[in-house]
Amino acid sequence: MEGFNELFGKIGDFFVNNWFNIVGAFAIFIIGGILITLLSKLLMKIIYSTKIDNASGGFFVALIKVILWFFLIFSCASILGIEGNSFLVAFSSVALAIGLALKDSLANIANGILIVINKPFKKGDYIVVSSVEGVVRKISILNTELTTADNKRVIVPNSTIYNNNLINYSANPTRRLDMIFSVSYDSDIKKVKQVLYEAILNYEYTLSTPAPFIYLDAQSASSLILRLDFGLKIVNIGMLILD
Repeated sequence: MEGFNELFGKIGDFFVNNWFNIVGAFAIFIIGGILITLLSKLLMKIIYSTKIDNASGGFFVALIKVILWFFLIFSCASILGIEGNSFLVAFSSVALAIGLALKDSLANIANGILIVINKPFKKGDYIVVSSVEGVVRKISILNTELTTADNKRVIVPNSTIYNNNLINYSANPTRRLDMIFSVSYDSDIKKVKQVLYEAILNYEYTLSTPAPFIYLDAQSASSLILRLDFGLKIVNIGMLILD
């Protein structure tokens, strides 16, 4: 009981003797937090008004916020009279414990940085990774947000994206596609090819080079299998999922 009384006495003395520093540190913490929030919003507005990829820019702004919050907490600790070396030692110990507990999250942060640096995709791209596919909406510190074709929101950890094979359907402005048609043995193959060729050439987004190509691909028990290969100009997301 005496130990608790002594502890509470020391805490009380600390507040009495350092009330001015405590009020100052609290005020700086509040004002600093507001300034960090305003600065983050300003940086995002600048990013939106430039050609910088919004998803990558958002990642860096989030990273800057974390760094600024660290310096703000360090400054408040200094105002309270906590020595810098002591604070760093204590912070390092806590950071080590948190790092061991959140090693997967730290891996996501590291892989998020690699994603932003290597730029395998950008905001608005249609990607497929680890059996998940959708349009990239946001790259955050820990994960990447996708919107699926049926308008579902999917959160994918950055480590999952960076450590798996990734398909970016939006990387190139054109794609080479193929379509398969089954026709009976009694069909006029020359006429069928002519109809298919005219139909694909009349489609406004078909590329003239390389030219569409139609050929006999296989023969089944009851039909002939024709394959149509052609180039397509990609103008919207819906055209990216023709597979």
